[in-house]
Amino acid sequence: MSGNLNLPKDKDLAVHVINGAQVKEQLGMKMGWIGRIFGSGDEKAGNIAAFILVASLLAVLFLLYLSAVHPEAKLSEPITGFFTIITTTVGYILGRKTSE
Repeated sequence: MSGNLNLPKDKDLAVHVINGAQVKEQLGMKMGWIGRIFGSGDEKAGNIAAFILVASLLAVLFLLYLSAVHPEAKLSEPITGFFTIITTTVGYILGRKTSE
């Protein structure tokens, strides 16, 4: 195990703390660094969608800045494309989990 644990004086409680630390370390090794960013299980898809949403919003802001600095650049098509991604992602995040 990595790091130091502050173990309680009660032996049974200390065993639970050690076991919990081992499980946490094993889960971290299983998930890898991408899993640590996006999570695991049910929340993974939503976290990836949220990352795409934030990245797309930043891209739109950057393209709007570029279009203000360079008015001759034709950036309306890429901006429209990112808005399509944004609306689709928001629909995914806010959509229903089950279909009836």
